[in-house]
Amino acid sequence: MRRKTRKIKVGNLYIGGDAPISIQGMAKVPTSNLNGLLSEFRKMLKEGAELIRVSITNEDEAKNIKILKEKFSVPIIADIHYDYRLAIYSIENGADKVRVNPGNIPKHGLREIVNMAKEREIPIRIGINSGSIKINGPLVKSMVETAKDTVKFFQDLNFHSIIISLKTPFVKETVECYRKISEIFDYPLHLGITEAGKGFLAEAKTIAGLGILLNEGIGDTIRVSLTESSVKEIRIGKAILQSLGIRRFEPEIISCPTCGRIQVDLNGVLRKVEKEIRKLAKENPEINKLKIAVMGCPVNGPGEAKHADIGIAGGKKKFVIFRKGKIIGSYPEEIIVEKLIEEIKKILS
Repeated sequence: MRRKTRKIKVGNLYIGGDAPISIQGMAKVPTSNLNGLLSEFRKMLKEGAELIRVSITNEDEAKNIKILKEKFSVPIIADIHYDYRLAIYSIENGADKVRVNPGNIPKHGLREIVNMAKEREIPIRIGINSGSIKINGPLVKSMVETAKDTVKFFQDLNFHSIIISLKTPFVKETVECYRKISEIFDYPLHLGITEAGKGFLAEAKTIAGLGILLNEGIGDTIRVSLTESSVKEIRIGKAILQSLGIRRFEPEIISCPTCGRIQVDLNGVLRKVEKEIRKLAKENPEINKLKIAVMGCPVNGPGEAKHADIGIAGGKKKFVIFRKGKIIGSYPEEIIVEKLIEEIKKILS
């Protein structure tokens, strides 16, 4: 069961409470590069970003937030380090939320940011990063204590529009940080593994860390942080949520890993199925609710794939089509994709 948190408004979106777990993207290009930023925003939005964060390193970059707000309705988050005045400029130019790092912004600066956020009625994310805080003892304890101290400072200023994150490059420590803080506060939690890296291991770290927490009901918004494109980060974020059954973004196509029993070109058939399903999804979003199986032999389907709404299973140069485990037809490999799509359209009609 998902942990109950406060519901906080960020632009036209809610985080926490009963709001869907949202996916945040972060722009990779400098915020000073307006044309590049506009292009990246469009790509992220097309992929499904629901909030977008931008780094702010000077006053001119803060002014570009106003231009972004004129062109896009997506909530925009200003990422602030060191100079608290950049948060003030960002809020003045329409930022829907600011992320502050208490490890490198002094208390007097945080106070000024809170006062401005209260005036404009926008939330603040207290973003604790392991590389930015003073480590006194075990890492997890230091992270949690820093978060507690900062939250109390905000509460003493009568500010409660708070979102919290505690990110490290380590899966176990990050998970433990979020578990502990979720027992202390009911503020929404932003999940992420920072400095995860690039490639399979980096993706695995992020998927493992976020997957553990989300499966325990912890987390209200996520950001995948990789040395990869912002679009890929969003794509992986969607996959994490869908794989856990939390949200659906596309049809689920399952397929067997293949083995020596296979007598059909399963990879070729699978590519064709994926292509046709993508086209069909543009015409009818209802297809996103379906689970479609593409299996190589009778061992995997329809028996092991009987939970699929519809699927195919290979034999000797032919396939059977099945719905909920029941065979409804048999066709040559050359026309199986066409017949499968026909049956899917019947389900959707």
